[in-house]
Amino acid sequence: MADHALRLRPGTLVVLEGLDRTGKSTQMSALRSQRWADPVPAFAHMPSGMSALTQAVYELIEGKSIASPLARQLLHLACHAENLGLLRQARRERAVVLDRWWWSTVAYGWHAGHLDQHGVDKTLFRELIGTVWAGQEADVVFLFTEPHESDDHNRAEVSAAYKALAEQHHSLAVHVPKASPAATTALLLDTMRERAILES
Repeated sequence: MADHALRLRPGTLVVLEGLDRTGKSTQMSALRSQRWADPVPAFAHMPSGMSALTQAVYELIEGKSIASPLARQLLHLACHAENLGLLRQARRERAVVLDRWWWSTVAYGWHAGHLDQHGVDKTLFRELIGTVWAGQEADVVFLFTEPHESDDHNRAEVSAAYKALAEQHHSLAVHVPKASPAATTALLLDTMRERAILES
């Protein structure tokens, strides 16, 4: 093992969250390509997750028109629930880095989906999310809110929802400013070092 290999503390959950077109996928690739010491972190996108089933369901969700906003969110949550066992197992053995967490379900699902207009009770919806994700708290949430290009999904209510979530979970949230990909990767790694979850 090289001296400069990185080690992300086993059991750690790092989340990249936020608006579309903000560089999350680029940073996932950048983090994945780092020189990691064993045990190498697991990297996954939610809701496609870590299983062939949920990857297939996600492709179906993205590839087909779904008339009901509630149906779309229930399919997303079903994928989350299916992956929780794999996520727990991975965290027992290594660290996990996720592209999207339950915050996306709130921001895009509830607020952009206007589920209240479809007869869905907000408290019940949040309790369902909480039940699915019970016991799987993150160590840090990197919040990307500065799009590099326009996207119809990035509505004002989604941005407001992420802002509210960051305020509610201020000890977890780290706002990621718009910067070059290399500078952003350095920020993520430096922040994880500062939080004592990453060692070189």
